[in-house]
Amino acid sequence: MRRRPSYSYFVVLIDYGKRGIEAIVDPEITRRGVIERLKSGEYKNVLHIDHVCDGLVDDVTFELIDEAEQFLAQEAA
Repeated sequence: MRRRPSYSYFVVLIDYGKRGIEAIVDPEITRRGVIERLKSGEYKNVLHIDHVCDGLVDDVTFELIDEAEQFLAQEAA
């Protein structure tokens, strides 16, 4: 039996207001990379973040935003 390759990526939905909504799908970006982009402000007005792994979708929006906010709070202290 042949096994399917394993894959994992994040989908970040960003709201640009009147300009519309964009789904950013970058198979190269890691969880840490998404958090770094949230911290830096590169990802603003995030509507939703999904983690797709082996065909299963997990909503990680609040989890990753909370992590980014915790890092920022630690840096400010």
